[in-house]
Amino acid sequence: MSESNSFIKRSLKSAFSIFLTQTKISKIESLSKNFVLIEMTGTKLKDSKWVPGGKVQVDVGNLTYRTFTPIHVDRLEGKLSLICYKRSDGLASKWISALKVGDPCEVFGPRESLDFSSIEGEVILFGDETSFGIAKVLQNRVGKKSHIFFELNSAEAGKEALEPLGITGQRMIERSLDGSHLSKLAKEILECLSQMPDAKIFLTGRAKSIQQVRTYLKDSGVPTNKLKVRAYWADGKVGLD
Repeated sequence: MSESNSFIKRSLKSAFSIFLTQTKISKIESLSKNFVLIEMTGTKLKDSKWVPGGKVQVDVGNLTYRTFTPIHVDRLEGKLSLICYKRSDGLASKWISALKVGDPCEVFGPRESLDFSSIEGEVILFGDETSFGIAKVLQNRVGKKSHIFFELNSAEAGKEALEPLGITGQRMIERSLDGSHLSKLAKEILECLSQMPDAKIFLTGRAKSIQQVRTYLKDSGVPTNKLKVRAYWADGKVGLD
């Protein structure tokens, strides 16, 4: 990082320090090779206004923030839990791998992203490894009325991480090099929707995959205003929601 960029980041951090929450890592649980459940504790979390489906942005080093979906916020105890996926060898993955209980952790939020606070009825969720957190929140809210479709690098690794989280009934399909798995998943989502036409639909995860699934559903007659989109990452980009 250049000195000028470092100075700008420090200045912004100072200006927005009133919105930052100082926490400490209180628990680290390995769910599988690439998935980790992290709990952090901070007095200021007792005053947080978390909405199920909301987000936090965590300082993963060098004043660089990455976004995560809390699966639970305990305002009474001042605790927050989130699922972290080591997607690559990037800064966030290095931070996750090096993390230890007792480490300080600076958090911006919780803040609004998706809002599941009053959600009810049948819900369809499409996502990937970065969507495990929002899937857990959704299933906590509507239980068996959640219909979850995942594209994953490894269905076996996904199952290993999902089981201890209590996420059940999901459909997992591994990524194909030509992307043909997405049309297959989209067809299954459409079939699911045909049985419950009033279901709400949320498309999350990789931006490119969301676009392909969204296009397939749109071309199949699903109104675009029925599709709620939240891209968590995109190839070659950082800092998405």
